[in-house]
Parts: sequence; C-alpha cells; structure tokens
Amino acid sequence: MIPRRRMPIERRDVAEWLRAVRHPHRDTHTDVLRFEKAFAEYVGCAFARATASGRDAIELAMDAVRVKPGDEIIVPAFTLGELMPLLQAKGFRPVPADVEEDTFNMDVRCVAARIGPRTRAILATHLLGAPCDIQAICELARRHGIAVVEDCAHALGATVSGRKVGSFGEAAIFSFEVNKAVPTYGGGIVVTNNPDIAASVGSILDARPRTERPALKKARSRWIEECLIRSPFYGVLARIIFSERFATRFERFYRGSHDRQRAIATAYSGFQARLGLARLARVDARNERLNRLWDELARRLPAAFKSQKRDRVGQPAFYNFVVVSAVEPAVLRRRALRCGLDIGIGTEVMDDCGRLLGAQDCPVATRLAERVVLLPLYDGLSRRRFERLVSVLNQLASGEGT
Repeated sequence: MIPRRRMPIERRDVAEWLRAVRHPHRDTHTDVLRFEKAFAEYVGCAFARATASGRDAIELAMDAVRVKPGDEIIVPAFTLGELMPLLQAKGFRPVPADVEEDTFNMDVRCVAARIGPRTRAILATHLLGAPCDIQAICELARRHGIAVVEDCAHALGATVSGRKVGSFGEAAIFSFEVNKAVPTYGGGIVVTNNPDIAASVGSILDARPRTERPALKKARSRWIEECLIRSPFYGVLARIIFSERFATRFERFYRGSHDRQRAIATAYSGFQARLGLARLARVDARNERLNRLWDELARRLPAAFKSQKRDRVGQPAFYNFVVVSAVEPAVLRRRALRCGLDIGIGTEVMDDCGRLLGAQDCPVATRLAERVVLLPLYDGLSRRRFERLVSVLNQLASGEGT
C-alpha cells in the first residue's frame, strides 16, 4: 500500500528526544530565542514568537491586531473547517469569500464584495503552498483600514515578487505540525514587523509554563503512528478505516485526538526549537526537491485529474499534491484501495467553509470540496513508488481496477 502521507523521522529527532527526557529541567529558552530569530530572518520580518500550535498562533495574531468579539473576519470559503469554530469561540464572525477554481485561493473580487462596516480583518491563506494574490488583498485592506493576517501554514518558503509570504500582512502565522515543511511535533509561530503586535503576542506567551512534556508525548505518539503506516499491515487497516462505513468516524476521531493535544497552551519547547533550527536550514532544498516531483506528477497526470495551479502569483512552496477528479471521489477511493493506493477525499483534504458558515453563494468552494483528491507525494516516496502511483492513476482514469 502506498500511504497518502509519510512523516520523516531522523536520528536527530530521537537524539533530541532522549536529551530532553534525560534533562527535563534544563533551561531551553535560549534555544527557542535562537529559533525565533532565525525564523524571522528567513521570512524577512522583524519579530517572530513561537506558539503552542498554528491555531494558537491564529488566535494570538487576531487578538494582537485588535479583532474584538462581534467583529467580522473574511476567510476563504475553501480551507480547514476547524478554524471556523475556533474563531467563533472567540466571538469573531467569520465571513466566507469564494475561491478561484484553478488556484483554490481566495478570489480578490469576492473578498472585496464581503467587506462591510463590521469587517476588521482578512485571513489570507496561501493554500497548499500556492501564494494567493496577497499584494492585491493587502492593497484592498489598506484602502478600507482593515488588517491582513496571512495564514502561511502550507507555504513556508513561497515567494511573491521576491518576498517571502508572511512578510506582507500586519502579521502572519506558520505551523510546525508533523506534515508541514518544518515539522517539530506541533507548534506554530507568529511573525510581524509591528513591535506592538509582537509585544501583545509575547506578553501572553511569556506567562505560559515551560515544559518539554507535551511535545515529547506527541513525538512518541506520532512515531507509533508512523511505524503502523510503514508496517505490512497498513494495507489491510487502510481498507477498513477508509471504507465508506468507517471513514467519516475515523476522520472525526483522528482530528479530535490531535485537537486534544493542541489544546495544551504551553510555551514552545527547546526540543522543538532545536529540531526547527535544523529543518529550517534545509527548507529551501526540500521545497526545490519536492516541487520538481510535484511538476513531474502534474505533467504525467491523466486527463481525468486536474492539478492545482500554483504559480499564478509567485513561486510556490511544497505542501501536498491535490487534484480535482472527474471520477467521483468515493468511487475513486474504493478503486484506489483495491489497487494499493491510499488517497484522501472530501473533508480529509479541505472543507467547504462557505456551507459550514451558512453561505449559499460560494459555488467554487462547494465544487472543489466535492471533487478534490489528495494524492501521495512526500519526502520518502521512492522512485519505484512514484512510478507505481502514476501507473495506478492511469488505471483508475481508464476505469481499470473497478
């Protein structure tokens, strides 16, 4: 079975884990400061503050740009649905703007149509590594006197006009979850050029307890999960948990288990910071390597699958490989599993947030949510498995494997 995702595990990860276990009371704040400084310099911002998670970073950034309960935040209609209740729990009112059919990113015209007297911020997401039209969004926001917070969780290293994404808005957030470009077993970061925003975020983070335990626990659980994915039993397990009977329940359980881990509001740990420094130094090489594979797979796709357009605005970073399928995704998955290919569909990829928020006028997001498919492409995918992936996709497109 070719799994849809794989997590890189390095010797350094294990060595740093053991180091943190052996010296749990060691002062690691200096490591975090070094990582924050390196990250700010990489993105091209004056300040960076590491957080408990990417979602934690979004909450802190919105508070720092002075979004208040009752204020409206314009969000993409096609993005991670779990962000909507997160914002609503703060008293904010997310307002969905439809997205472009080919880039999957916010349509600037739709954003403009959503701006009203209660709009306080725009959450501008660079989805799946593709830069959105951030310059046009920032200019629109400037004319209306509202803030832009960039969601760069998928797009570390992407550029627009030679500048890194994350350096355009009032603030930006990045994620260090295990499937991101710089995985540190959880965590996130807020970057900004505004000292007041940095101070606002920092005042909350500096009061949090410093402990290595949550990150160490998460690393251990992720290693167990990865061992299962790499085991010869994964093919059998995937056919069960991703069957029509169990897929929805498993997705709910899987997201819920990770949400419980993210809910622990502690300071970013030294264990995470040391891993982050090492991986940040290699992120450009990683993007270059995986972007080449992305381009090759896009060229070799059968006509039944249409890949995302990632370079309309700038240079993309690598996150995942997502296509729009002419074959009904549920049918495609049944066939793919029989052929030894694990793919993601529906809410396993992204959500129709327009529909989640009660909007009926985001048709592109709805079409995408109904037709997107996540295909396996990641570090550790061998050339043999890459060629097998292409072969299976051709079989599925031609109706074989039914």
